[in-house]
Amino acid sequence: MTTRAVSDIVTHVRSAIDELMVNDSNFLSQSTDEENLTNVIIDKIGYALQYVIENAPVEKLDSSVFETLTPAEITDRFDIDAMLVGHLRLPSDLLHIIEARLSSWSHFPIPLSDASQEALMQQDQYARGSWDRPVNILTYDGSERVLLMYSAKDSTDTLRFTFIRKPALTHYTSADSVSVPDQLEASLIYQIAGMAMTAFREDVANSLFAIAQRYLERGDLKNEMNIQR
Repeated sequence: MTTRAVSDIVTHVRSAIDELMVNDSNFLSQSTDEENLTNVIIDKIGYALQYVIENAPVEKLDSSVFETLTPAEITDRFDIDAMLVGHLRLPSDLLHIIEARLSSWSHFPIPLSDASQEALMQQDQYARGSWDRPVNILTYDGSERVLLMYSAKDSTDTLRFTFIRKPALTHYTSADSVSVPDQLEASLIYQIAGMAMTAFREDVANSLFAIAQRYLERGDLKNEMNIQR
């Protein structure tokens, strides 16, 4: 996780904008004053951070956004039925599952859709997953999403569940700092820049959004942007 002062974010965003304005260097000074542009940039930070976390590949996220259900939350949300199938009622704001493992399981099986062939097999008690070859199925019970866990070794199995919530929108001020997973920092800068430029130059904004998306999918721009850790 990287933590940056809002003033540092503003500086890097201005640099990202300037990269695309070399042929129109007077545009910003003619269109808006420095204070107004700074305020626009700061206003967009929370929206941009929310976007990049929601749309980033899981492998680009890190423990700074991971959350593990507490024992009390597990007690409230999880049970094992008479057929030793685990039922976990998922948080309504869940974004990604990082790990969902019963204590008897040797590994974490990636959750599968309830429309998959594997899900159909779980209807057969002789073909369904077991503690030594577990299966996780995501489904919806009409009111909330549920993770079905096939199957526990016995009813005393405990659960470890680590996940990422959909990020809540945070409104930053010039006095704040911003925390972001390391591999998302460069994409965040360009996303903020694109959002800020929407009010001034749509063509430049679209170019900045395209750069943000490319680096969201591909890699880290720290060296190219000269962002120092």
